[in-house]
Amino acid sequence: MKAVWLLKNSFLWYAVTMTSLALVIGGLIALADSIRSRRGNRITMPAGLIAFAAFSVFMILMDCARYAYLSEPDPRYQTFQLALFSLPWGIYAGIEAALAFLLSLILPDSFRYHRSHLMPDAIRETMNLLPEGICISAPDGTVLLSNLQMDNLCRTLTGGVLLDAIRFRERVEAADEKHNEDRLLRTPDGKTWRLSWEMLTESGRGYHLMTAEDITEQYRITETLKEKNEHLQDLQRRIKAVSDLSGEMFVAREKASARAALHNQLGQVLLMGQYWLEHPESTDAEMVRMTTREMNRILLREAEDLSEEETETTGLGADQLRRTLAMIKNIGVQAEICGELPEALSRRTLLACAIEECASNAVKHAEGDRITVLLEEDDNKLTARISNNGRPPEGPITESGGLLSLRRRTEAAGGQMLVESCPAFSLTLILP
Repeated sequence: MKAVWLLKNSFLWYAVTMTSLALVIGGLIALADSIRSRRGNRITMPAGLIAFAAFSVFMILMDCARYAYLSEPDPRYQTFQLALFSLPWGIYAGIEAALAFLLSLILPDSFRYHRSHLMPDAIRETMNLLPEGICISAPDGTVLLSNLQMDNLCRTLTGGVLLDAIRFRERVEAADEKHNEDRLLRTPDGKTWRLSWEMLTESGRGYHLMTAEDITEQYRITETLKEKNEHLQDLQRRIKAVSDLSGEMFVAREKASARAALHNQLGQVLLMGQYWLEHPESTDAEMVRMTTREMNRILLREAEDLSEEETETTGLGADQLRRTLAMIKNIGVQAEICGELPEALSRRTLLACAIEECASNAVKHAEGDRITVLLEEDDNKLTARISNNGRPPEGPITESGGLLSLRRRTEAAGGQMLVESCPAFSLTLILP
């Protein structure tokens, strides 16, 4: 009994037995894959035969080992079994080699089939790889198909597995805000998900499709745009207020120019009257009377207008500096005065013009809402330094418009004006 003798060589017996066991496993894998992929009998039958033959060899070798270690012959063993035990080990090795060859033909074919055909698990595997969450359920809420992302969202929100789509939807609708027809869900990891629902119909039956999309970045951008829009709307309101104030300032300046021109004409009329008194023979008396009458009428009308304007200042009086401090509040600018305001009318007028210009520029160019006026008086000179809390200028400031007009008025009054742009904007007036 050669096979029994070979069992005394344990290494050889283990090698042949483990090979048969490996062939059993390989045959069963090929058989299960063929049945699952529904490939027909072309692969199913050979795989089944390989698994059966390898299992038979494995059982014979195990019985052979048991028989070899019996101290006395066991009458239960049949003659054909003893014949199998006495076969040379090479026969079993040859059978295993043949089965391994057949299995080597089947497995590569199965691998090629998987690469070229969609398998029943391909849909689920593909859905699990999606970054979005997907869930298909029956009308009663029974989950028919869901991927890993949707399951993770359900665990995050409810702490359990997604089994009832209707209950999960109720939890989502009660958890966060509504966005059109969808819902926004924020998870503890800082992400924002948009969940939507729709109805599907297949073969006359209705199903509910629930999807979840990660919109964290889009939501962050939307929130940023909302903040910027609110800031822009605030700027628009302030710019409109500045424009209205600029219009009022322009009207006031035009009135001042007109009054100056009127005063010049009044001087000419007075000179004309004086010349008429001294030289009546060479002067047209009717022209002098007509010009004087017209000038008196204009002066009376100007006095009435001035009285109305003073009344409309609501108790602030005709002081331009106080009116300016009240006016800039209407454009959202607060003035912080450090020091004592000057008493001289000329100084107060120039300071008022400077505060008006700095407040307007702070809103229009620096997006500021506060100006600081530092007043110092020394050696009969008043130094006023005005700064704001807005953005610093991007470069040197070119004086034009209001700044240029302010410089001319300051220098005409014997003062000096300094404009600095680095590291921040400041305007300094030195008034005698």
